[in-house]
Amino acid sequence: MEGSEAKISCPSGWEERQKPLTWSRRFEFVDYAATRAFLDQLANLSESNGYYPNLNFARTFVVVAIQFDDVIPASHLADFAHRVQLIYQRSQGT
Repeated sequence: MEGSEAKISCPSGWEERQKPLTWSRRFEFVDYAATRAFLDQLANLSESNGYYPNLNFARTFVVVAIQFDDVIPASHLADFAHRVQLIYQRSQGT
């Protein structure tokens, strides 16, 4: 079924790097409470999916990095990134 798979794309606002293929994004928040609420939702998503991305965070930001094992994004990890994006958008009221 060569050529029948849809191209998996990096979510809007995320940065894509090669070698190893990684998608990352910095999410900004107004205060620690908002940051913590996002981290809690991210923890729930990770637990339900069995995937734990690399995280870097401080009082008002979280950086999420998803590293792929291949040069082609794995669909379950791409879906995870898109779900993180939705969690953030909902937290911002957009």
